[in-house]
Amino acid sequence: MKKLVGMFTVCLLLVGCGTESEEQLKDKVIVALENEEYDKALILIEQNSGDSQIDEETKNLYAQLLEFKEVEEARSHADWDGVLEKAHTLLENPALDNNLKKELEGMIVEAETEINKSIRESFEQNSANGDEEGNPPPGEPEDPSVSLKEKYLTKLADVEKSVKEFDEIFDQGIQVEMTAAEGEIFSKWDMLLNEIYANLKKTLPPNDMSKLREEQRDWLEYRDEKATEDALQYKGGSMETLQYVSTQAQLTKERCYELVDLYMK
Repeated sequence: MKKLVGMFTVCLLLVGCGTESEEQLKDKVIVALENEEYDKALILIEQNSGDSQIDEETKNLYAQLLEFKEVEEARSHADWDGVLEKAHTLLENPALDNNLKKELEGMIVEAETEINKSIRESFEQNSANGDEEGNPPPGEPEDPSVSLKEKYLTKLADVEKSVKEFDEIFDQGIQVEMTAAEGEIFSKWDMLLNEIYANLKKTLPPNDMSKLREEQRDWLEYRDEKATEDALQYKGGSMETLQYVSTQAQLTKERCYELVDLYMK
């Protein structure tokens, strides 16, 4: 009888030790997460992965940490698109740890900022490379039966049609995708504006062209100032670059129509 009591006592102690160890592990993992020591939390679980003390909650945390590590790796390689994709996917998990959620939300803001910065820098570089002189249009066979104005009205319509492909992005896309789309739209209108201007240099009388050249310089300054002014309402936010590029694209489009209407026959 005493042996049975002794064995029963030992069993209780073993069970108690197992439960305590399970709670200790969970507590250590939680502390590591709260201290933003995500690698440490991952290692703690991995070191005990062969033990029966790993409960479902800890297993779920382990899976979350593995996915979180993929986001961190994308971030370390400045793969900002990858950060957004992986972070948004992980945030869809309703059981996501609050510490990881907060960290992921910060990474998303950082990724959007870096992508917007890259778009803005590329956009401004392209804008700086062009000047009021415009670029000569590519060689095209001329149809003498079509006036210059008719030709460019057709080109305007073609660009209008081509930018329709971005409608779905503006309806359903995320902000970074919309900013990139606006950059593409601006590029299309800017290329056409340069072509229009180059043709006017060949067709306008010298005095008229001299006036237009001065007018175009003033317009370029106005366009940049207006875009900066419109973007100020979102200064420091993720919408700042989107608004800046959007204003540039809209004003460039309007300028294309204006030059064709006023100066072409």
